[in-house]
Amino acid sequence: MNKEGKIRVVIFYSVMAHYVTGVLKALKKCGKGLDIDVVFWDKRSPNSNLYKVEELESVRCHARSLLDNKALLDLLHTRNPHITYISGWMDKGYLQAIKRYRSEGGRTQVVCGIDDQWKGTLRQRLGQIYFRFFYRKIFDFMWVSGKPQYHYAQRFGYDHERIISNMLSADTSVFDQKHFFSRRFIFVGRFVPVKGLDLLLDAYLSLPAETRSEWPLILIGDGGIKHDIEKRASERITVKPFMQPDALREELMHGGVACIPSHEEQWGVAIHEMALLGYPLIISSACGAATEFLITGYNGFLFRKGDAGSLRDAMMRIASLSMEELETFTLRSHMLGQRITSEHTAYSLLSVLDLARI
Repeated sequence: MNKEGKIRVVIFYSVMAHYVTGVLKALKKCGKGLDIDVVFWDKRSPNSNLYKVEELESVRCHARSLLDNKALLDLLHTRNPHITYISGWMDKGYLQAIKRYRSEGGRTQVVCGIDDQWKGTLRQRLGQIYFRFFYRKIFDFMWVSGKPQYHYAQRFGYDHERIISNMLSADTSVFDQKHFFSRRFIFVGRFVPVKGLDLLLDAYLSLPAETRSEWPLILIGDGGIKHDIEKRASERITVKPFMQPDALREELMHGGVACIPSHEEQWGVAIHEMALLGYPLIISSACGAATEFLITGYNGFLFRKGDAGSLRDAMMRIASLSMEELETFTLRSHMLGQRITSEHTAYSLLSVLDLARI
């Protein structure tokens, strides 16, 4: 620590999202006098989220497009961080800066985030070997979002005391509020093919007309296939634009059932957000966060990814529940959503300073 007793943290991030801001707020409340710098990807594609990065006291945000590799290295030398967090190894500039910083005598605990699920593909097996040769010495700790990622981290050669949990959390200061239940199906996310909106629309339109009359479908978000989705909108299917966190919370406080039909979803923070709000969950088996926030038959139902019939069956099972049963699902989701909080995530990152002594 410096003479003021502050812990210095540098975060090399990809695309910022509101749940990251929630963790930064939690870090600032830890009572450890943190000093934080965040470098984030500021160039957006049509399918990027539209979150407006919030300004926070004592958190300096730097646009990645304005920092070349030398500037990244200079930032590390200037801040001399106790902890450096890198959200994966996609940005080679981040990796080069860390390697150079250490070769020049810089000391910092380097934490790598991983939200990929281990599936045993040839690509992953080759990547596992490549990582051990070229990246293993860069990262002191692996930070994983949940059980599917833990097994991946082990394959990179990390023992359990070098793998920390709770990497991803919804912003619990915004979403930890239980609502009263109402009959409607809700999707929140990017309008891109991998999110499975086509599957959700097919399943919903195959429901009996009387079920659809009682259960409208609300789709909230933005993205490259929004126009195609809007063409399928109807009296019972409503498309709403991307919303900033406070506006989204207000919309979601009207209640409903969360439908997450993703074809692929390494984790899915939206699942955590909906659980915190007390939404019964209908989730694709592709979603990593289902392992933490869904107990099928208890607070919702899992369905086979890519299977519109399986999704339709899950929607029908929800629709057949009594209001009392739905309210019970609501209470259970809210309880499961509290398994991880922004505070848990913040303290999990800071724990590496003690774990490094083991």
